[in-house]
Amino acid sequence: MENKTGKYFKYAIGEIILVVIGILIALQINNWNENKKSENQLNNIYKEVELNLKSDLTNLEIIIKQYKQLELRLETMITEEYSNILLDSINTNNYSECIPCQGDINAFIPFEFEEKGVELLKTYNDYNAKENKDLTNEIIQFYKNAEPLNLVLNKLKEESFNTIRYFEQFSWYSDFMYGKFNPEMIDFFASNRIFKNKVVTYRLIAIQNYLPYLREYKKSATILFEKLKTTD
Repeated sequence: MENKTGKYFKYAIGEIILVVIGILIALQINNWNENKKSENQLNNIYKEVELNLKSDLTNLEIIIKQYKQLELRLETMITEEYSNILLDSINTNNYSECIPCQGDINAFIPFEFEEKGVELLKTYNDYNAKENKDLTNEIIQFYKNAEPLNLVLNKLKEESFNTIRYFEQFSWYSDFMYGKFNPEMIDFFASNRIFKNKVVTYRLIAIQNYLPYLREYKKSATILFEKLKTTD
């Protein structure tokens, strides 16, 4: 009986050990699967950020070029030489050559960066394991550094709308908005000092502040984009 009891206990202990080992193996496999799932999720988010940056860089090429062309027009508008030529030569036939009549300072060229990827990353970073923590933090910090870009854009929008409201008081306003020639409007653009000051203010915001931010964003986005490509 003692031998049988001893064998039974040994058998029971062996069974318990096998069960424990099985549970540990199952937990290990489950943890591996969860980690793999989490890793794939993170890589998909990185891919989304990469696609966002690629789209941003494509748009920036066009927008920066447009602002460089705008810079030349703004500088032309505030010169005395152009004012004199404008006043003497613009008529119904060559109205399309009137640079101030194009409405540069009552409009703006917006750039709003794609944020879907980084928003997904913030959620992931809050509730999941933090693989590639350095890269994740670098991406989040990159977009945080880009926030002033939107602040300057909002200021540019505000200045543009203020100019429209200022123009509303003049009798030629409707002609201006519909692209029709009006000699009083031409005279205003040629000689009005307030208009010249508005051009200077608009240039300060658009060319001396917004354009440099766009260039810096492009530079930083290019570096981050190339880094993300190496993680594919």
